[in-house]
Amino acid sequence: MESDSQSGRENGIVESVLPISNWLPRYDRSWLRADALAGITVGAAVLPEGMAYASLAGLPPETGLYASLLALLVYVFVGASRQVVYGPTSALAILVATGVGSVAAGSPADYAALVAVTTMLVGLVSVVAWLFRLGFVVNFISESVLTGFSAGAALYITATQLDKLFGIPRASGTFFERLGFVVTHLGATNLPTLAVGVGALALLVLGERYARRLPMALIVVLLATGLVAVTDLQRRGVEIVGRIPSGLPPLSIPTPPTGTLSDLVPVAFALFLLSYVEGMSAVETFARRHDDAVDANQELLADGLTNVAAGLGHGFVVGGSMSRSALNDEIGGKTQLASGVAAAVLALVLVFLTDLFTTLPETVLAAVVIVAVAGLVDVPELRRIYRIDKLEFGTAASAFFGVLVFGMLDGVFIGVFVSLLVVVGRATYPNTATLGRVPDSDEFSDLSRHPENERVPGVLVYRVDAELFFANAPTIRAEVIDAVDGRDSPVSLVVFDMRSSPTIDLTAADMLASLAEDLDERDIDFRLAEADGAVRDVLAATGAGVFDDMPLNERVVTVIEKWERNR
Repeated sequence: MESDSQSGRENGIVESVLPISNWLPRYDRSWLRADALAGITVGAAVLPEGMAYASLAGLPPETGLYASLLALLVYVFVGASRQVVYGPTSALAILVATGVGSVAAGSPADYAALVAVTTMLVGLVSVVAWLFRLGFVVNFISESVLTGFSAGAALYITATQLDKLFGIPRASGTFFERLGFVVTHLGATNLPTLAVGVGALALLVLGERYARRLPMALIVVLLATGLVAVTDLQRRGVEIVGRIPSGLPPLSIPTPPTGTLSDLVPVAFALFLLSYVEGMSAVETFARRHDDAVDANQELLADGLTNVAAGLGHGFVVGGSMSRSALNDEIGGKTQLASGVAAAVLALVLVFLTDLFTTLPETVLAAVVIVAVAGLVDVPELRRIYRIDKLEFGTAASAFFGVLVFGMLDGVFIGVFVSLLVVVGRATYPNTATLGRVPDSDEFSDLSRHPENERVPGVLVYRVDAELFFANAPTIRAEVIDAVDGRDSPVSLVVFDMRSSPTIDLTAADMLASLAEDLDERDIDFRLAEADGAVRDVLAATGAGVFDDMPLNERVVTVIEKWERNR
């Protein structure tokens, strides 16, 4: 029996670390056709996007394919989502370029090594977070902030591609600096480059609208590659990606240049946050659609191991891709095996077909990036946020302008800071209510929402819709005093309704005791009502005598009736 129990625990550990051990033995062969079709389609989409995002990150095109291949392969074993596809994303690529680029100080040789080291650091941070069960960290970055950040990132990324699209000298700096550079250098536009790029944009947009199931990006890339191969466009200034080395990614542990590791840590932390948030957004989206369970901590491990693999293969940071996951789901992928098929497609291309892309114009890669990031600007969602909650819209706007004004790296930290600030602000200033008695009942509810409720003469009933702790204790105390002073008639009793405050800390308990004493000096009685057991335990542990004779858990109406009888 003991050995069976130990074996069961070991199997549970294996399943929690390697979800493939759970779903593969139960794999239905009838799913194979759907997984194969989805995997081939996703692989076809990854090919141009992987090369485009490598260019966006300032790296050779093959590094995007290396990162995609390894991320897809590892996610088959450690990924818990049946739909999510891991690989490079536009936001991660540009954050790599801006974050690691500042550390590399313009050295191309150092830059590639620094990117690989940073990618491994991202993976290690994620694995450590998994060990400490920190999957909840994603909850501290609100959807509003992510929406604003994504919109800002889309505009910023588009600005980084305009110079390639127009065939003008390379720009640098923030969104506005890049935009200004492009405007002032329009006279240097290479017309053949612009024509090819605009043509690619038109085909991609039409494909998005009318042929979503076709690998339109790959079709456009192959058409443009063939066009350059049979014309003199290259001699007329159309830049191409050049030779792409054939073969599978070389695996080795990258070595950072001396003295750079400490500078990479904050960059890696920002990339980890963005990678994990992007991945979890995709996981939660498709889990809701298919009524699947979500394991935030397992996704931490998946994010960590995919990035460690990408770093070992000299790729760059990867995360869950919403667009490729949506494609996988739309085609009908049933399990993580679809990612394995996509990885096989990339492996075949890397080994046998890299020569096909030698004459690929860089302006086409720019077009692929621009169309890919266009979906990050969710105008209807921004309008909805503005209509429902102006404060939430303010947080979205701060992340949006943080990216545009300060850049991607600072934009990530601004988004995180604003998210935490909102959490602290809502905790410090929780929703509160002065209650009145519902006509013809013993219930009490918010007077501001139900003005028909009856005020009990001489009684103030007050409620906080939040936990009571050190951050909001001073605010609540001041508000109760203001409510007493603001009443038209004198208050003789304050009833603090604890129904919506299931927990309390020592600071808040001391505040309530002090509030009771202050009100007593003004000949105002103070009572607590409907306090949970955990709250009563803390109040009793404080040793404050003011609570000794209070039942604490009685209903508001009972407290008031007893007080009226004893007056």
